[in-house]
Amino acid sequence: MKNLILLLAGMLLFVTPAFSELSNSDLQRIREIVQIEVSGTEQRLRLEITASEQRLRAEMTAAITASEKRMKEHGDINMDGLDKRVNILAALLIGIFALIVVAIGLPQLIVAYKQRGQEELRTELKALRAEIEHLKQRDKAQPESL
Repeated sequence: MKNLILLLAGMLLFVTPAFSELSNSDLQRIREIVQIEVSGTEQRLRLEITASEQRLRAEMTAAITASEKRMKEHGDINMDGLDKRVNILAALLIGIFALIVVAIGLPQLIVAYKQRGQEELRTELKALRAEIEHLKQRDKAQPESL
């Protein structure tokens, strides 16, 4: 076994490619192969990047569209609630204005009605006094013939 390993090791030491050198044409051919491989890799990477960019743009567009839809639905829900609140506040405000008008206007009307009634009474009182004076003067002017 030991002899077999030594034989194989000796044969590998004297193999001709181990002592060969690369010529200029070999180096040129290796450069061409590497350039072809690099250019092919670059093209694949460009295609992968382009495909990746398109997927990313599609995902972003879908995410933005979904977000806009959710925002619109949320905004519509909030607007409905806001409309209800505005209507309630408007009704409450109208009720408060009506209460203020009644609280200020009703006493004003009562006072005006009383003053009109008092004016009528004063006018009647003056008319009665004038009539009494007239009757007194008529009584004085008539002799007592009875």
